[in-house]
Amino acid sequence: MKAIFRKLRPSKRLVVILAAAFAVSAASGGAAVYVGRDRLAARLSEPSASGLECTTLRTLKLDHRGQRWIRMHVKTDRAGGPDRVRTALRVVGALANKEKADLYQVVVLDEAGPDDRAAVRGAAIGAEVLFAPGPRSVKGMDEAFRASYNDGTANPDGMFHGKVVSLDLDEVRAIMAKMDDRSLCIDPAAADAEGTDPEASGHPAESEKAHNGH
Repeated sequence: MKAIFRKLRPSKRLVVILAAAFAVSAASGGAAVYVGRDRLAARLSEPSASGLECTTLRTLKLDHRGQRWIRMHVKTDRAGGPDRVRTALRVVGALANKEKADLYQVVVLDEAGPDDRAAVRGAAIGAEVLFAPGPRSVKGMDEAFRASYNDGTANPDGMFHGKVVSLDLDEVRAIMAKMDDRSLCIDPAAADAEGTDPEASGHPAESEKAHNGH
């Protein structure tokens, strides 16, 4: 019996070869794990094709010389310019699917930006999209979309002091074609109205007669 075990005992050379093989295999497996983690982290860091999560500040439904205009102010937190304009395009599309109007306008503000309606102008605007299904009927709209964003980073007061970048119609179409999400922003007012009729809670709206531009 001892003689049999002696015959089965591997040589020192074989032991060294097997040990080297296992070491290479373990190292390769570890490398694969790290490469997988790197790829996962890269995917997670990629910007969303549909923009970012946002919060509705207000929705204004306006009667402008016999036309129906809907203006929405939303906020995002620490978003870059391209992400802000993608968010605005997503929201304007969702809004157009929900309600009929002649002109839709979505303005993206920083989370630290102004809440007062009168202050939503100039450097407070991080991105803006206007959409007119029938542009010829809306003064100032030569095409169905006008989309732009400020390429600056918001300061502590939520103001943007970068350059305004405008998108052409082909860029808008390309962005919207890649979207896999068509949702509106989170609406705190609707969430607070739990248990009420969804159509009644909707977005907080203000109606007015609009006489000046967009």
